Amino acid sequence: MYPSDDADQPDPNHLTEQHQNTSADQRPLANQIVSASSRFARVVTQVANIGISAVSMRALGYIERHGPQRISHMASYESISQPAMTSAVNRLADDGLVVREPDPADARAQLVELTDQGQRMLDEYRNQVATVLQPMLENFAAADYAVIEHAVELLETLTNDLTGNA
Repeated sequence: MYPSDDADQPDPNHLTEQHQNTSADQRPLANQIVSASSRFARVVTQVANIGISAVSMRALGYIERHGPQRISHMASYESISQPAMTSAVNRLADDGLVVREPDPADARAQLVELTDQGQRMLDEYRNQVATVLQPMLENFAAADYAVIEHAVELLETLTNDLTGNA
């Protein structure tokens, strides 16, 4: 039997690199990415059973990644109001997880900085997440595990592109 002349043609029922995506094609996937990742983040935070809110945990992570921050920057990043972020920061400060320091660039402003206790809380959260997820990930076949690793890389790329940190 001879190979088909169509052997190099993409399967129309399967997306390939050669598939020309349109905005209409991508919209459902874009919405699915946001929905699935948001739900996953919420569930993981619940399973980790840390006694602070997901917004507070994300604020700690943001400060860890970017260093001391103004509340206005943190609120903008989280797409929440400044009063809501101020409330979250107040709770974090009351719990000893962050401290406020004067902003050397503007004496009227303050920077929120992670404390050692805040770093320990973040590390504990990550350890609890790993304790829950790693056995589940180990149950995946090697190829599926590799797909998840690649998906994480792609999500990081998308996030960096959206934030201008590419």
